[in-house]
Amino acid sequence: METSKQSRLQLHYRKCARLDNKEVLLDADMIRLLIAIDENKALGRVAQEIGMNPDKLSATLEKLLELKLVEPVRKNGARLGSQFIAALKHHLARAVGPMAQIILEDAISDMNLSEKKIPQNQAAELISLLAVEIPDEDVRMQFKKAMLPLIKV
Repeated sequence: METSKQSRLQLHYRKCARLDNKEVLLDADMIRLLIAIDENKALGRVAQEIGMNPDKLSATLEKLLELKLVEPVRKNGARLGSQFIAALKHHLARAVGPMAQIILEDAISDMNLSEKKIPQNQAAELISLLAVEIPDEDVRMQFKKAMLPLIKV
């Protein structure tokens, strides 16, 4: 188990948005860790920054994982290419018109991504974030259906 704790310290985690709207209760340590989590920093570095000991860190992280408020991030994973971005722009423009580029740039910025470096494991989240901006439900579903084949590899 100690090896598991050590390997966790090397992993990167990111915050997740809960879609179920259920109320969750967080203690002070959970809030402190949740605020500090940064997908660009290894968990060990985050723990040092907030001064949390390894046992408390492990227990707190486990609670956040169970609540689906954080998830591990695979670094150096597959990236989606220019074909994905072109299709995303095309389908989004068909759905929302000329505001598509601005909406896309805002969503990419909100997720701390680069248009040229979108990790495959975050493509579905990006599509969902963009779909929220499409007011017509039928058009929103068409957008999602059009994009789905492009993220499956």
